[in-house]
Amino acid sequence: MKLIHYKTPLLITTLMLVISTNAHADETAKPTDATTPGVIVKTEEAITHGAEATAQRVERGAKAAAHGIEHGAKTVERGIERGVKATAHGIERGAEATRNAAHAVTEKIGGDEGVQHSEEPHTTDEGADLNAK
Repeated sequence: MKLIHYKTPLLITTLMLVISTNAHADETAKPTDATTPGVIVKTEEAITHGAEATAQRVERGAKAAAHGIEHGAKTVERGIERGVKATAHGIERGAEATRNAAHAVTEKIGGDEGVQHSEEPHTTDEGADLNAK
């Protein structure tokens, strides 16, 4: 799974937000007759500072989101691998149990004709346990 497909829209969105934030920071406040030039300068500086801080936080959030997506994808991949292995192991154990049960039933009935034996023969202790039941 290629993670670039997940990162591309996030990168584009981040760049759009940064550009629009910088554009708003470049706009200057129109002075009114009641305000002094010092207040206007401080306001412009506060707007610029706020825009820069917002852009940094947006960038940091985008990086965190990208990291979260990568981590989630890796976790899903590991979960799928573990599920496949567990399923295969369960199938093997089920097949072995079915072979053992078929063999036990065949022995109780009293014949081995037509039944394929597993690769591992039963020990004498196992046979004694089956006859005791």
